[in-house]
Amino acid sequence: MIYQPPMPLPGEHAASIMYRYFQMTRFTKFETMMKSEYNSKLDSPRRLWQPVFSMLAESFSSKYSLARFIEKYTNITDYSLFLDESVFKDSSVENMLNKLSIFKFHNALNVSQDLTWRYCPECAREDDEKYGTTYFHVAHQCFYKRVCRKHNVLLKKSDPYHFSLPPVSSKSVVASQYDKNTDIALSSWVDALKEIPQSERKIRAVNLIHQKICIFSYDRKDPYHVQRVQYVQNRLAKRFNRSHFMPYFSWGPLASGLYPLNSVVGLMGFLDPAKHFHPMIYLMLIALFLKQDELDLSMQYSLVSSNVTEPVPQVVSPIEITDLINDNAA
Repeated sequence: MIYQPPMPLPGEHAASIMYRYFQMTRFTKFETMMKSEYNSKLDSPRRLWQPVFSMLAESFSSKYSLARFIEKYTNITDYSLFLDESVFKDSSVENMLNKLSIFKFHNALNVSQDLTWRYCPECAREDDEKYGTTYFHVAHQCFYKRVCRKHNVLLKKSDPYHFSLPPVSSKSVVASQYDKNTDIALSSWVDALKEIPQSERKIRAVNLIHQKICIFSYDRKDPYHVQRVQYVQNRLAKRFNRSHFMPYFSWGPLASGLYPLNSVVGLMGFLDPAKHFHPMIYLMLIALFLKQDELDLSMQYSLVSSNVTEPVPQVVSPIEITDLINDNAA
Protein backbone atom coordinates (compact mmCIF):
# COMPACT_ATOMS: atom_id res chain seq x y z
CA MET A 1 0.00 0.00 0.00
CA ILE A 2 1.24 3.48 -0.89
CA TYR A 3 0.04 5.90 1.75
CA GLN A 4 -1.17 9.37 0.85
CA PRO A 5 0.13 9.64 -2.71
CA PRO A 6 -0.43 12.99 -4.42
CA MET A 7 -3.73 13.34 -6.23
CA PRO A 8 -3.41 12.65 -9.97
CA LEU A 9 -3.26 15.71 -12.20
CA PRO A 10 -5.34 15.86 -15.41
CA GLY A 11 -4.18 13.11 -17.79
CA GLU A 12 -1.18 12.21 -15.63
CA HIS A 13 0.64 8.91 -16.05
CA ALA A 14 0.92 6.59 -13.03
CA ALA A 15 4.73 6.68 -13.20
CA SER A 16 4.60 10.46 -12.89
CA ILE A 17 2.35 10.19 -9.84
CA MET A 18 4.94 7.86 -8.30
CA TYR A 19 7.72 10.35 -8.97
CA ARG A 20 5.79 13.11 -7.23
CA TYR A 21 5.26 10.71 -4.34
CA PHE A 22 9.03 10.11 -4.30
CA GLN A 23 9.60 13.86 -3.88
CA MET A 24 7.82 13.59 -0.52
CA THR A 25 10.10 10.79 0.75
CA ARG A 26 13.51 10.60 2.43
CA PHE A 27 15.17 9.01 -0.59
CA THR A 28 17.65 11.00 -2.67
CA LYS A 29 17.08 9.06 -5.91
CA PHE A 30 13.89 7.79 -7.42
CA GLU A 31 15.60 4.58 -8.57
CA THR A 32 16.76 3.91 -5.00
CA MET A 33 13.24 4.25 -3.64
CA MET A 34 11.80 1.97 -6.32
CA LYS A 35 14.37 -0.73 -5.71
CA SER A 36 14.48 -0.68 -1.91
CA GLU A 37 10.78 -0.11 -1.23
CA TYR A 38 9.05 -1.85 -4.14
CA ASN A 39 11.70 -4.05 -5.76
CA SER A 40 10.68 -2.52 -9.04
CA LYS A 41 11.71 -0.22 -11.87
CA LEU A 42 9.95 2.36 -13.97
CA ASP A 43 12.63 2.82 -16.56
CA SER A 44 10.48 3.03 -19.69
CA PRO A 45 6.88 3.02 -20.95
CA ARG A 46 7.67 -0.34 -22.55
CA ARG A 47 7.86 -1.91 -19.07
CA LEU A 48 4.26 -3.01 -19.14
CA TRP A 49 3.37 -3.99 -15.60
CA GLN A 50 4.80 -3.02 -12.28
CA PRO A 51 3.59 -4.24 -8.87
CA VAL A 52 3.79 -0.60 -7.82
CA PHE A 53 0.94 0.26 -10.21
CA SER A 54 -1.26 -2.21 -8.36
CA MET A 55 -0.34 -0.69 -5.01
CA LEU A 56 -0.89 2.80 -6.38
CA ALA A 57 -4.30 1.80 -7.71
CA GLU A 58 -5.14 0.37 -4.29
CA SER A 59 -4.45 3.78 -2.76
CA PHE A 60 -7.21 5.20 -4.97
CA SER A 61 -9.52 2.17 -4.66
CA SER A 62 -12.32 4.25 -3.12
CA LYS A 63 -12.54 6.09 -6.44
CA TYR A 64 -11.20 3.67 -9.10
CA SER A 65 -11.18 -0.06 -9.69
CA LEU A 66 -7.84 -1.52 -10.80
CA ALA A 67 -9.16 -1.82 -14.36
CA ARG A 68 -10.34 1.79 -14.43
CA PHE A 69 -7.11 3.08 -12.87
CA ILE A 70 -5.01 1.24 -15.47
CA GLU A 71 -7.22 2.53 -18.28
CA LYS A 72 -7.11 6.12 -17.05
CA TYR A 73 -3.53 6.52 -15.81
CA THR A 74 -1.44 4.23 -18.03
CA ASN A 75 -1.20 3.23 -21.70
CA ILE A 76 -0.59 -0.43 -20.90
CA THR A 77 -3.62 -1.74 -22.77
CA ASP A 78 -2.28 -0.33 -26.07
CA TYR A 79 0.18 -3.24 -26.08
CA SER A 80 -2.58 -5.85 -26.21
CA LEU A 81 -4.01 -4.31 -29.39
CA PHE A 82 -3.29 -7.45 -31.46
CA LEU A 83 -3.33 -10.03 -28.68
CA ASP A 84 -6.51 -11.95 -27.95
CA GLU A 85 -7.58 -13.39 -24.63
CA SER A 86 -6.04 -16.79 -25.41
CA VAL A 87 -2.60 -15.25 -24.92
CA PHE A 88 -3.42 -14.46 -21.30
CA LYS A 89 -5.70 -17.41 -20.42
CA ASP A 90 -7.36 -15.33 -17.75
CA SER A 91 -9.82 -12.49 -18.04
CA SER A 92 -8.87 -10.64 -14.84
CA VAL A 93 -7.15 -7.30 -15.36
CA GLU A 94 -4.36 -8.02 -12.91
CA ASN A 95 -3.48 -11.40 -14.43
CA MET A 96 -3.62 -9.96 -17.95
CA LEU A 97 -1.22 -7.20 -17.02
CA ASN A 98 1.10 -9.56 -15.19
CA LYS A 99 1.23 -11.73 -18.31
CA LEU A 100 1.96 -8.67 -20.43
CA SER A 101 4.95 -7.85 -18.22
CA ILE A 102 6.72 -11.05 -19.25
CA PHE A 103 5.32 -11.29 -22.78
CA LYS A 104 8.07 -11.16 -25.38
CA PHE A 105 7.24 -9.62 -28.75
CA HIS A 106 9.19 -11.10 -31.64
CA ASN A 107 11.90 -8.79 -32.94
CA ALA A 108 13.04 -9.66 -36.45
CA LEU A 109 14.31 -6.16 -37.23
CA ASN A 110 16.79 -5.50 -34.44
CA VAL A 111 14.79 -2.44 -33.48
CA SER A 112 13.35 -1.32 -30.18
CA GLN A 113 10.72 1.08 -28.99
CA ASP A 114 9.52 2.87 -25.92
CA LEU A 115 12.95 3.31 -24.38
CA THR A 116 12.17 6.77 -23.06
CA TRP A 117 9.30 8.72 -21.58
CA ARG A 118 8.00 11.52 -23.79
CA TYR A 119 6.74 15.01 -23.05
CA CYS A 120 5.67 18.22 -24.72
CA PRO A 121 7.82 21.24 -23.76
CA GLU A 122 4.84 23.56 -24.08
CA CYS A 123 2.68 21.35 -21.84
CA ALA A 124 5.53 21.20 -19.31
CA ARG A 125 5.69 25.01 -19.04
CA GLU A 126 1.90 25.31 -18.80
CA ASP A 127 1.68 22.55 -16.19
CA ASP A 128 4.44 24.11 -14.10
CA GLU A 129 2.70 27.48 -14.18
CA LYS A 130 -0.74 26.05 -13.41
CA TYR A 131 0.06 23.22 -10.98
CA GLY A 132 3.53 24.09 -9.70
CA THR A 133 5.05 20.97 -11.26
CA THR A 134 5.57 19.32 -14.61
CA TYR A 135 4.39 15.76 -15.19
CA PHE A 136 4.16 13.03 -17.81
CA HIS A 137 0.89 12.78 -19.73
CA VAL A 138 -0.63 9.39 -20.55
CA ALA A 139 -1.49 10.53 -24.07
CA HIS A 140 2.16 11.35 -24.80
CA GLN A 141 3.34 7.81 -23.94
CA CYS A 142 1.31 6.05 -26.65
CA PHE A 143 3.85 4.33 -28.92
CA TYR A 144 1.99 5.51 -32.03
CA LYS A 145 2.16 9.23 -31.15
CA ARG A 146 4.94 11.76 -31.78
CA VAL A 147 2.96 15.00 -31.77
CA CYS A 148 1.26 16.94 -28.99
CA ARG A 149 -2.15 17.63 -30.49
CA LYS A 150 -2.74 20.61 -28.22
CA HIS A 151 0.36 22.55 -29.30
CA ASN A 152 1.27 20.82 -32.60
CA VAL A 153 4.87 20.28 -31.55
CA LEU A 154 6.98 17.14 -31.60
CA LEU A 155 7.25 15.26 -28.32
CA LYS A 156 10.64 15.30 -26.64
CA LYS A 157 12.35 12.23 -25.19
CA SER A 158 13.40 12.13 -21.56
CA ASP A 159 16.72 10.87 -20.20
CA PRO A 160 16.53 7.07 -20.61
CA TYR A 161 18.86 6.41 -17.68
CA HIS A 162 17.54 8.69 -14.94
CA PHE A 163 13.83 9.06 -14.39
CA SER A 164 12.72 12.61 -13.62
CA LEU A 165 9.83 14.88 -14.47
CA PRO A 166 9.93 16.90 -17.74
CA PRO A 167 12.18 19.99 -17.66
CA VAL A 168 10.68 23.41 -18.28
CA SER A 169 13.65 24.66 -20.30
CA SER A 170 13.34 22.41 -23.38
CA LYS A 171 12.80 24.12 -26.70
CA SER A 172 9.85 22.92 -28.73
CA VAL A 173 9.98 21.92 -32.40
CA VAL A 174 6.91 22.63 -34.51
CA ALA A 175 5.50 19.47 -36.08
CA SER A 176 5.30 19.44 -39.86
CA GLN A 177 2.00 18.80 -41.58
CA TYR A 178 3.39 15.39 -42.51
CA ASP A 179 4.03 14.62 -38.83
CA LYS A 180 0.54 15.76 -37.87
CA ASN A 181 -1.12 13.78 -40.64
CA THR A 182 0.78 10.65 -39.63
CA ASP A 183 -0.18 11.11 -36.00
CA ILE A 184 -3.84 11.55 -36.89
CA ALA A 185 -3.82 8.56 -39.26
CA LEU A 186 -2.23 6.17 -36.76
CA SER A 187 -4.55 7.29 -33.97
CA SER A 188 -7.51 6.77 -36.31
CA TRP A 189 -6.35 3.24 -37.07
CA VAL A 190 -6.05 2.47 -33.36
CA ASP A 191 -9.54 3.82 -32.72
CA ALA A 192 -10.93 1.76 -35.62
CA LEU A 193 -9.17 -1.40 -34.45
CA LYS A 194 -10.49 -1.00 -30.92
CA GLU A 195 -14.01 -1.13 -32.36
CA ILE A 196 -13.28 -4.69 -33.55
CA PRO A 197 -13.59 -7.51 -30.99
CA GLN A 198 -10.12 -8.17 -29.62
CA SER A 199 -10.13 -11.80 -30.75
CA GLU A 200 -10.71 -10.71 -34.38
CA ARG A 201 -8.35 -7.72 -34.80
CA LYS A 202 -5.28 -9.63 -35.86
CA ILE A 203 -7.27 -12.11 -37.96
CA ARG A 204 -8.87 -9.38 -40.03
CA ALA A 205 -5.78 -7.18 -40.33
CA VAL A 206 -3.42 -9.98 -41.36
CA ASN A 207 -5.92 -11.47 -43.82
CA LEU A 208 -6.66 -8.09 -45.41
CA ILE A 209 -2.95 -7.41 -45.89
CA HIS A 210 -2.57 -10.85 -47.47
CA GLN A 211 -5.41 -9.98 -49.86
CA LYS A 212 -3.90 -6.60 -50.70
CA ILE A 213 -0.44 -7.92 -51.50
CA CYS A 214 -1.97 -11.09 -53.03
CA ILE A 215 0.43 -13.40 -51.19
CA PHE A 216 -1.20 -16.30 -49.36
CA SER A 217 1.68 -18.76 -49.45
CA TYR A 218 5.34 -18.79 -50.41
CA ASP A 219 6.83 -21.47 -52.63
CA ARG A 220 10.52 -20.89 -53.27
CA LYS A 221 10.27 -23.11 -56.36
CA ASP A 222 7.57 -20.96 -57.92
CA PRO A 223 9.15 -18.02 -59.82
CA TYR A 224 5.95 -15.98 -59.56
CA HIS A 225 5.81 -16.39 -55.79
CA VAL A 226 9.46 -15.44 -55.41
CA GLN A 227 9.11 -12.41 -57.67
CA ARG A 228 5.96 -11.05 -56.05
CA VAL A 229 7.23 -11.53 -52.51
CA GLN A 230 10.46 -9.77 -53.43
CA TYR A 231 8.65 -6.87 -55.08
CA VAL A 232 6.31 -6.38 -52.13
CA GLN A 233 9.11 -6.64 -49.58
CA ASN A 234 11.15 -4.13 -51.58
CA ARG A 235 8.19 -1.73 -51.53
CA LEU A 236 7.87 -2.21 -47.77
CA ALA A 237 11.57 -1.56 -47.22
CA LYS A 238 11.60 1.48 -49.48
CA ARG A 239 8.54 3.11 -47.96
CA PHE A 240 9.53 2.33 -44.39
CA ASN A 241 13.16 3.39 -44.63
CA ARG A 242 12.31 6.65 -46.41
CA SER A 243 9.16 7.53 -44.58
CA HIS A 244 7.73 9.09 -41.50
CA PHE A 245 7.80 5.71 -39.70
CA MET A 246 11.54 5.80 -39.05
CA PRO A 247 11.36 8.11 -35.99
CA TYR A 248 9.01 5.67 -34.23
CA PHE A 249 11.81 3.10 -33.85
CA SER A 250 15.30 3.00 -32.37
CA TRP A 251 17.54 0.94 -34.61
CA GLY A 252 20.04 -1.50 -33.17
CA PRO A 253 23.79 -1.32 -33.88
CA LEU A 254 23.61 -3.92 -36.66
CA ALA A 255 20.84 -2.12 -38.47
CA SER A 256 22.77 1.04 -39.38
CA GLY A 257 19.47 2.86 -39.82
CA LEU A 258 18.57 0.95 -42.97
CA TYR A 259 17.79 -2.59 -41.91
CA PRO A 260 16.64 -4.52 -45.00
CA LEU A 261 12.95 -5.19 -44.54
CA ASN A 262 13.16 -7.16 -47.79
CA SER A 263 15.28 -9.80 -46.07
CA VAL A 264 14.04 -13.31 -45.31
CA VAL A 265 12.77 -12.10 -41.92
CA GLY A 266 10.78 -9.33 -43.53
CA LEU A 267 7.20 -9.30 -44.72
CA MET A 268 6.51 -13.06 -44.55
CA GLY A 269 7.72 -13.11 -40.97
CA PHE A 270 5.45 -10.21 -40.01
CA LEU A 271 2.43 -11.96 -41.47
CA ASP A 272 3.11 -15.27 -39.75
CA PRO A 273 0.03 -15.65 -37.53
CA ALA A 274 1.99 -17.67 -34.98
CA LYS A 275 4.27 -14.74 -34.20
CA HIS A 276 3.48 -11.64 -32.21
CA PHE A 277 5.39 -8.50 -33.11
CA HIS A 278 5.27 -5.14 -31.41
CA PRO A 279 1.88 -3.60 -32.27
CA MET A 280 3.59 -0.67 -34.01
CA ILE A 281 4.84 -3.13 -36.65
CA TYR A 282 1.26 -4.12 -37.47
CA LEU A 283 0.11 -0.50 -37.48
CA MET A 284 2.91 0.29 -39.91
CA LEU A 285 1.84 -2.53 -42.27
CA ILE A 286 -1.81 -1.52 -42.05
CA ALA A 287 -1.03 2.13 -42.75
CA LEU A 288 1.20 1.22 -45.71
CA PHE A 289 -1.12 -1.24 -47.43
CA LEU A 290 -4.73 -0.68 -46.35
CA LYS A 291 -7.40 1.98 -46.35
CA GLN A 292 -9.81 2.65 -43.51
CA ASP A 293 -12.88 1.65 -45.53
CA GLU A 294 -11.29 -1.70 -46.36
CA LEU A 295 -11.08 -2.58 -42.68
CA ASP A 296 -14.65 -1.36 -42.21
CA LEU A 297 -15.78 -3.45 -45.18
CA SER A 298 -14.30 -6.60 -43.70
CA MET A 299 -16.54 -6.17 -40.65
CA GLN A 300 -19.59 -6.89 -42.79
CA TYR A 301 -18.62 -10.56 -42.78
CA SER A 302 -18.86 -12.83 -39.76
CA LEU A 303 -15.97 -15.13 -39.00
CA VAL A 304 -16.64 -18.81 -38.43
CA SER A 305 -13.99 -19.08 -35.74
CA SER A 306 -11.45 -16.98 -33.89
CA ASN A 307 -8.53 -18.79 -35.50
CA VAL A 308 -5.97 -16.41 -37.01
CA THR A 309 -5.84 -18.58 -40.13
CA GLU A 310 -9.57 -18.13 -40.69
CA PRO A 311 -9.88 -16.42 -44.10
CA VAL A 312 -11.75 -13.15 -44.42
CA PRO A 313 -13.89 -13.06 -47.59
CA GLN A 314 -12.21 -11.26 -50.50
CA VAL A 315 -13.02 -7.59 -49.84
CA VAL A 316 -10.00 -5.69 -51.19
CA SER A 317 -8.42 -5.45 -54.62
CA PRO A 318 -4.83 -6.71 -54.76
CA ILE A 319 -1.92 -4.53 -55.84
CA GLU A 320 -1.26 -5.07 -59.53
CA ILE A 321 2.07 -6.68 -60.40
CA THR A 322 2.76 -3.88 -62.88
CA ASP A 323 2.42 -1.32 -60.08
CA LEU A 324 4.93 -3.27 -58.01
CA ILE A 325 7.36 -3.46 -60.93
CA ASN A 326 7.07 0.29 -61.56
CA ASP A 327 7.45 1.02 -57.86
CA ASN A 328 10.64 -1.06 -57.66
CA ALA A 329 12.04 0.63 -60.74
CA ALA A 330 11.44 4.14 -59.37
